[in-house]
This record gives sequence, structure tokens and C-alpha cells, in this order.
Amino acid sequence: MKISTFSLSQMPDQSQRVEAFDQDLKHFQLAETLGFDTIWLAEHLFSTYGIVTSTQVLAAAVARLTSRINIGTAVVVMPFNHPLRTASDFALVDVLSHGRLKFGAGRAYQPHEFTGLGVPMDQSRAMYKEALDVVLRAWTEEKIKHDGEFWTIPDEVEVLPKPVQQPHPPVYQATISPESFAVAARDGWNLQLASPFTYRTYREVWMDELEKQLKGYEAECEKHGRDPKGAERMILLPFFVHEDKDAAKEIYGPHVEWFYDKVTSNQLASAGPAEVIKGYELTMAEGRKTREMGYLNFDTLHKYKAAIADNPDGCVEKLLEMKERFGITEFALWYNIGGIAPEHAERAMRLTAEKVMPRL
Repeated sequence: MKISTFSLSQMPDQSQRVEAFDQDLKHFQLAETLGFDTIWLAEHLFSTYGIVTSTQVLAAAVARLTSRINIGTAVVVMPFNHPLRTASDFALVDVLSHGRLKFGAGRAYQPHEFTGLGVPMDQSRAMYKEALDVVLRAWTEEKIKHDGEFWTIPDEVEVLPKPVQQPHPPVYQATISPESFAVAARDGWNLQLASPFTYRTYREVWMDELEKQLKGYEAECEKHGRDPKGAERMILLPFFVHEDKDAAKEIYGPHVEWFYDKVTSNQLASAGPAEVIKGYELTMAEGRKTREMGYLNFDTLHKYKAAIADNPDGCVEKLLEMKERFGITEFALWYNIGGIAPEHAERAMRLTAEKVMPRL
């Protein structure tokens, strides 16, 4: 069982962005000191929802500040960059980290980011597939050329540096929709699960639905001759632990609600109140219902275990349930959500290392 930490670098007060990034980097160094397995980083554009514009930039900084802990991406948005740039940048991160990169890839879900870059959101799945194929070829073949639907490499090029890990860094796929589970099973990728997004789609039955989708994933693995239990299963969870469970909720809850308010306001501003974009029909339609039906207040999120804020005993009980039901191999715990004070996140991380990790 791996215990890791996740950061979206959410900074509601942009006047403190320098100090906030310094705190983020201290958070990552503390994670290594306390024995966490991986630092998972995310990228977003055009909003305080998350101000890391390129995970490779922050990952390179983390690589030089740490020496043991793995560095994961959750996720690299494949449609937003030329795949040769993605391959080159993340191979360099793998070199700088001496082979500690975990490459998580996805296609993004916020309309305002696609609009800002002029990228067609309804073609993101096809763009994701083509880009990932090019990245893997760039890492494993001496030279490549490519004539695709979205990108062309007319003459053979040698992409350097090659990554340290062979044949390439481990690949993780963000999995929410049934289609993404099927692709991960077919291609043999590790799974990145996430309670915030599965919950926004399925609400109070999100755990039942995730369990069902994982059974379908295992059946697909067997169909393709793959070990259904062979891939890593990471799950992202908003998470906070305190000696007093009521204090845990009181401290953590407002910051979780800020996160959900921000993602829904971003989507409303860009996509309009009724628009559903091709390829995102399920998540967008159900996400709208989730907001309108009042499921995004913290008490409800906590009730259905989509966000965890409890004392050590309560946290261990909930994590062990997920480990058993979903076959989880790694928990990515999100402490520094929505501008929470660094001292609260640090205290929770230390308490996790002392009273949660050993019991998992």
C-alpha cells in the first residue's frame, strides 16, 4: 500500500502567489521526509482553481528539491501541447529525477481551458489517443515520423533525452467514464481514480458505481489477456485528519466547498447552463444535477465519503473500506485544498504519518 499526496496549487489570494508556491514546495519536501510515496501534481489554466500551467515545470523543480519520493502527474493534458514537446519535457523530468516520474495522462474537462487555447473540446478523446501514441513512440523508438489527424511529423526526428526508466515511465490514465476504463484495460495502463469526479457524476452511489466499473475493467483486462489485478490503482481523495473529528470537519470543510464552487462556476461560465459537449455527455449532465440538487455542500460530501475529514480511527476505517472494495494500491491524499492554511495541512500530514500510515 502506497500513501501519497496531491496538490492542485489552488491559490485564491493571488497577491500571495510567491509565498504560496514556496509553501507548496515545503509541503512536497515534508512529504518525502515523512515517508510518502509520491507527489502528484496537476495542471490547469486561466483560473485560481489551479495555477500550475505546466506540470513539467513544477515537476522539474520538485525533482531537484527531493531525492527519493516519486513525482506523478495527475494529469498531463494531452490535447493542449504538441506531443513531441510533451515527450521531450517529461523525459527530461525523468532524467532530472533519476527515474522517479509517474506519467499520468488525461484529456481535461473544463470548457474555459479549451476555449482559451482554441482547442476543440469535442475532439479531446481522439487527440488524447493520438498524442499518447506519439509520446510513447518518441520514448521507445530511436527516431519517429507521424502523419496523424491532429499532428504531423513529416521527417524523422530523434527525440532527446530518452527517459531513464525503460521502456518508459509508468503510464497512468485518468478514469471516470466507462470508455476510459475500457481503454486502460486494452492498453494496460495504471488507473487514476478520483472521488471528486466520480462523485460529481454518480452522487450518493459513487462507491457502488466505481466498484461496478472496476469489475467491468477487470473483465476487459481478461478479454485482452491482461492480469485484472496487475495494474496500479491510485485514488485521489480530499483528505484531512485531526485528533478531534469535529475540528477536522470545521477546519477542512470550507476549503473543500471552495474547490467545488470554483469548478462549477468555471464550467457554467464557459459552457452555459444547458450545453453538453460531445464526449462529456455523462459527466457534464450529471455534474449539473449534482450541483442543482445540493450534493456539493461539505456535510453531504463527507456523509458519502467523497471527502474525508475525521480522527485517525475514522480515517483508517474509511480508507480500508476503499482499499477492500476497489483494490486500491495507492491513496493520493489531498490536504492543501482551496487555500487552507499551510500549518493545518502540515499537522494533518504529520498525523497521517504517525497514526494512519502504519495501520494501512
